[in-house]
Amino acid sequence: MSQSGRTEQDFPIVCETCLGPNPYVRMQKAPMSKECKVCSRPMTVFRWKPGSDARYKQTVACQVCAKLKNVCQVCLFDLQYGLPVGARDSILGTAASTSNSFVNQQYIAEQQQKALEEGTTESTGVVATNEDLLRAARTAPYYKRNAAKICSFFVKGKCTRGDSCPFRHELPPADEELAKQNIKDRYNGENDPLAKRVLSRIGARQESFKPPSDTSIATLYVGGVDGKMVDANDLTDLFYSHGEIKSIRVSKASKCAFVTFKSREDAEKAAKATGSKATTPQGHQIRISWAKPVRPNAAQPGSGGEGSPSVSAPPLPGVSSLSGQEPLPGSFPPPPSATAVDGKQSKAPVYASQNPDWKGAKPTTEVR
Repeated sequence: MSQSGRTEQDFPIVCETCLGPNPYVRMQKAPMSKECKVCSRPMTVFRWKPGSDARYKQTVACQVCAKLKNVCQVCLFDLQYGLPVGARDSILGTAASTSNSFVNQQYIAEQQQKALEEGTTESTGVVATNEDLLRAARTAPYYKRNAAKICSFFVKGKCTRGDSCPFRHELPPADEELAKQNIKDRYNGENDPLAKRVLSRIGARQESFKPPSDTSIATLYVGGVDGKMVDANDLTDLFYSHGEIKSIRVSKASKCAFVTFKSREDAEKAAKATGSKATTPQGHQIRISWAKPVRPNAAQPGSGGEGSPSVSAPPLPGVSSLSGQEPLPGSFPPPPSATAVDGKQSKAPVYASQNPDWKGAKPTTEVR
């Protein structure tokens, strides 16, 4: 393997998801052991295990290619927003020109590396803060992407390792499109099925964020408001430029808030400008959606509300109602009165269960 144009590095350029949650990661470094999957030049490979139940991960692209697109050397996702290159470029409305010729790729890679070393060029993937990208970006690491591979012997029903098997014992998803992925296509943002799926989710989210048909609703629901990191003043700074705010109600227990505008037009303008996700001027992520109308509690049958028929409960067995009605036929007799025990005066009604020596309903001893 030729040593010309080789790239040396002491630590890879990786995203937080690929690095894993363990802060004490032990990496294996193999200088000039493989070629870059993008530019086909020699590169130093790093290999590590991001978690105890994760699979080994290694770099597939050199640092020059990673810096040019501002992507991770392992998953080739954008380092700033955690999105595939195809989805990021589609949202920004940009597309980089690529060449399929091996000679041209080598020449372009050498020129770009020289420009990066001299500081005469910047990464094409580093973009300024974009609200559309912030709404589509992943806010937390997705460690599920580091899960171990599926055991092929388990799929065939022949795995004998059981719980000691380092691979997952589950059936693969029936998604043939995601199974056909190419590293160069993902890096160039062309024909990437994962980017198409991300864009479809973004489109479905925007479709569900349409204003409600009830024109009297002029309130937006804001999630992720804890009263400490994000409070009413932060929401005022975020929404005041879109229209006149009538009121802001913050619920610390539910960690949410309701922003009510003076008019429906101002509410629609604010919803269109912020979208389903937004960032406060202090840099905190919040979720936004249209508030649902508050409906009064409908009168239930028998509840005594207006329009509900009055239903009277039947009298208790053996007890006369307040209106003086007679007990129902077949009801139990009332308990004995204070003077109904052997003709002697008793302070309280006497029952057979009050004395363990009684064998029947008639008392044999006097209860005082």
